[in-house]
Amino acid sequence: MFETILASTPAILLLGLSFGASACMLACIPTLGVALLSHNHENTSSKALAARFNAGRFFGYSLLGLISGSIGASITQGLNPDHAAWIFGALLIFSGLLLWKRTTSMGCTKKTSSHGSLFKGSMFSMGLGMSLTPCLPLASVCAAAASTGSPWFGLLLGATFALGAIIPAQLLLGYGLNSASIQFRQQLSLRAPQLSRLGGGLLILTGLSVFIGFIQL
Repeated sequence: MFETILASTPAILLLGLSFGASACMLACIPTLGVALLSHNHENTSSKALAARFNAGRFFGYSLLGLISGSIGASITQGLNPDHAAWIFGALLIFSGLLLWKRTTSMGCTKKTSSHGSLFKGSMFSMGLGMSLTPCLPLASVCAAAASTGSPWFGLLLGATFALGAIIPAQLLLGYGLNSASIQFRQQLSLRAPQLSRLGGGLLILTGLSVFIGFIQL
């Protein structure tokens, strides 16, 4: 069994990479991409914010693999797509509100710091919420994890898939947008509050659309 699991991990990793570079990347652009471009990176770079988001995804995919291996059945069969959309949509709305409200408290250092910390924490929650959204690649990984009948093998498969899924987003959005977002915000430094409000508004609008099922990410 152990040799079979090890032999399957490269295929699971490739599945995660292909998923992360295609459908998942498209879902990250209107969520993570907007947040990175809109947030004022005074103390936190795009790389760090993206890492928080992807850490949430890694935790979620790994947890689903662990649970599937423990119960011997794919946990995705018990995930209601509507419920997952409600959770993810609510987290997007919450993050958007934090980004929007941060601009109204820029004159108060304590409030700005508090909202900034909450926003950084919300990035992890956004990633976790995204990982709970059922999709065919994730269902395949959870089914493979369930077939092992072992929580540890299930965790290994879930974590391997998660690693592959987060690499493209971290490289393209985390590192690729880091310098671009800095230059972007420097050029529009006088419009920073308006830019943050625009980004917050887009996150809220996206969250509402996901929540009511108008769009699927």
